[in-house]
Amino acid sequence: MSDIVEEIRTAYARVGITLDQPATYGTYYRLLCGKCGRMVGNVGDRLLPGMAATLVQEQFDLYASGLLGCPCGHQRETTRGLDTPRWEAAQPLGDEVSLWT
Repeated sequence: MSDIVEEIRTAYARVGITLDQPATYGTYYRLLCGKCGRMVGNVGDRLLPGMAATLVQEQFDLYASGLLGCPCGHQRETTRGLDTPRWEAAQPLGDEVSLWT
């Protein structure tokens, strides 16, 4: 496995997402929920070193609020344990509704 693929795997694992086997010609990989296995996206292996971690970090609020990730809530649960104050700040206010409800 290439260094960049391992870097991508590590970055997404931090928010509860696993990297599946290559989907097409070893260029794209499916992203699966680490809890239920549901497909939550795709990622290409043409990222530059450091890009995967930055990408996931910049999407933290979307995972924390439930706008990105699996409907089962695994990414929301995982991000809460990573940075509780940031997780709390990302939560919807009042009558805002999650995309999954």
